[in-house]
Amino acid sequence: MAEITLEAITKSFGLVEVIKGVDLRIADKEFVVFVGPSGCGKSTMLRLIAGLEEVTTGKVMIDGEDVTALSAPERGLSMVFQSYALYPHLTVRENMGFPLSVAGASKKEIKAAVDDAAAVLRLEPLLERKPKDLSGGQRQRVAIGRAIVRAPSAFLFDEPLSNLDAALRVQMRIEIARLRAKLDATMIYVTHDQVEAMTLADRIVVFSAGKIEQMGAPLELYRNPANIFVATFIGSPTMNILDCDPAADGAVMVGATTLSTERSVADGAVPSKLGIRPEDIALVEDGGADFTGTVAVAEHLGGDSFYYVEVPGVGEITVRAPGDHVAKTGETLHLTVRRDNIHLFDAHERCITRAP
Repeated sequence: MAEITLEAITKSFGLVEVIKGVDLRIADKEFVVFVGPSGCGKSTMLRLIAGLEEVTTGKVMIDGEDVTALSAPERGLSMVFQSYALYPHLTVRENMGFPLSVAGASKKEIKAAVDDAAAVLRLEPLLERKPKDLSGGQRQRVAIGRAIVRAPSAFLFDEPLSNLDAALRVQMRIEIARLRAKLDATMIYVTHDQVEAMTLADRIVVFSAGKIEQMGAPLELYRNPANIFVATFIGSPTMNILDCDPAADGAVMVGATTLSTERSVADGAVPSKLGIRPEDIALVEDGGADFTGTVAVAEHLGGDSFYYVEVPGVGEITVRAPGDHVAKTGETLHLTVRRDNIHLFDAHERCITRAP
């Protein structure tokens, strides 16, 4: 398989610098997910690794070898794109075997490789069909199969599920997780969907404006975000960010409410914002509530209820409640927050608290 190392990578298109000095090591057989909003540079970074774009400065290393000057075919990687890019006049078998056919492999070698990949992806009944006879999920599995037959040193996925409907996305996410377990290969996966990132990744790399904001295991980023950008990007619904002022004994004032976090606070840090996730806010009776507000919007989704609560002097707070709790727009709710999950941020939006 492959260890992939990026050293001081930059990429400019004319005067526009889109990748701004990225250093990253991806271990052999690691599943790494690049996430970030549109335009953050994550897909460009993947294309630089694949050799589909030339780096402006820096090095791309695969298993210790500098491949920066090598073309995409010479790097031994396979890429799965957002579009399936299947040949409509070829069967599934022919589409999957096409890379080997171009490379001059024998019919026997091609058949064996396609049969093995089809077994992994459960495509055997579909091998003689044309792409027009397949569902979106089946087409994407064929595209993945085409990548598998090349026996690459690593797999690169560029938003492979974004063209699928919600149900198929869930199904294909499970398929990719199973595939990873079977192939035990190095994989780099680009998505803007943080649910895909949280469920698939060994490690998440969060990009913003061409730079890495933070990288780490999914739950580490969820529990200990480096800054407000990561805190609000990881987690759904997004973390509540509220203005606060320092108070005595390390506490903060949010509106008229005094709150103190049970997390450790960096020495000398001055809090400017407080963060609390919707699932760390409980609905309580009037007595002892931290906040009281009015439901502006209520979303009842079956397993969960989400309330967007307007709190005077504080702003809107998103609350995640059990699905069997039903409150209507305009209803008054009383809220209390978990002290052990209060995050504090300084004026530069850096997180100054950490879970023990």
